[in-house]
Amino acid sequence: MRFIKYLILGLLITIPALSKDDARKSYENGQFDEAIRKYERILTKHPDWEEAHFGKGAALYKTDRIDDALREFELAIPSKNPTRKSAALYNMGNALLKSNRLEESLKFYKRALELNPRDYDAKHNFELVRQMLQQQQQQKQQQSDKQDQQKKEQQKQDNKQNQQKNEQQKQDEKQDQQDQQKNEQQKQDEKQDRQQQSLQDSRQERREKQKSREEAAQVLDALKDKEKKMMQERIKTKYSGIKKEKDW
Repeated sequence: MRFIKYLILGLLITIPALSKDDARKSYENGQFDEAIRKYERILTKHPDWEEAHFGKGAALYKTDRIDDALREFELAIPSKNPTRKSAALYNMGNALLKSNRLEESLKFYKRALELNPRDYDAKHNFELVRQMLQQQQQQKQQQSDKQDQQKKEQQKQDNKQNQQKNEQQKQDEKQDQQDQQKNEQQKQDEKQDRQQQSLQDSRQERREKQKSREEAAQVLDALKDKEKKMMQERIKTKYSGIKKEKDW
């Protein structure tokens, strides 16, 4: 990028009043603070002198006091000379560019070219800033696309994690259901075992009772047979007239 001093020098040569205070010479020698003081003395006497504001702005620009330079260049814009007006606009563009205010600087370069289409420095900077803006826009778009892609990937990852979580939850619920069914079946089996055991005990008890009744019946039958024999013996003894001796 070309610097503003080339245009500034060309303009200052045409201003005898400025050379009287030797402001231009201080500027050319790199004594920018001294040049600023000399321009301020001129502006004390001529506050509306656009060319003095232009020179002061150029010196301020060299000392990186960009905001102050912008104010001085802006005061130089009302110049009735189209070339000087174009130069002030061009320097406004440079100062804004140095402040990274690209869109604003592009507007001032455009205005400078409208007044002076042959200002190749302005044209060069205009094209340069336009490319920078396009590059910024592309970078923003790429960054936006990257962020969108990251969001999509994150959403995809979140969906996958949620799906895995849901699947795990379903498996846990299924396992809980199976455990519950297993417990219910176990309880049912235990109940059936108890019922079967109770039935077996009941059967065993009935068999034992039946056996006791059978044994009692056998004993009773045996007693009856014995009594029957004894009765028969008595009858025989009664009718035979023979008395048997009693046992001691």
